[in-house]
Amino acid sequence: MAARWIALGVLCVLGCSTAPQPGPVIELSQLMEWVIDPAADVVWDSVKTIATEEGTKEIAPRTQEEWDAVRNAAAVLAEAGSSLMSEGRARDHDRWMKAARRLIDAAQGALAAAQAKDAGALFAAGGRIYDACAACHRHYAPQLNAHAGTR
Repeated sequence: MAARWIALGVLCVLGCSTAPQPGPVIELSQLMEWVIDPAADVVWDSVKTIATEEGTKEIAPRTQEEWDAVRNAAAVLAEAGSSLMSEGRARDHDRWMKAARRLIDAAQGALAAAQAKDAGALFAAGGRIYDACAACHRHYAPQLNAHAGTR
């Protein structure tokens, strides 16, 4: 009988000693404005074509430092997507989690493209990031889609 009480006591101590998981550190609007949007801008601005009267100019990372900056921004986006899934952030669990997962997946595509130094794949991943953001905003922040065509 004593062995049962000891075992129960050990289970209680182990079960109760689990450290609580930290919640979000910053507000959702701050996460979007300070982390997600700047990181997405780095990815979106990294590969593009600019047409002028003088002709077209192709923009893409050229140096290791430029590729590293895009890689880092993509990693930040993936981690921020993970943060969107943290306790206390989900608006309506199922839809919110799927939207966050789409951002993570798209950001991981950008991360892989940056690591491979593949400008075409990076451009495509940037489109998937944009689509993930726009779809989420359509549901959770429709006022932001008024600016959707400006990127």
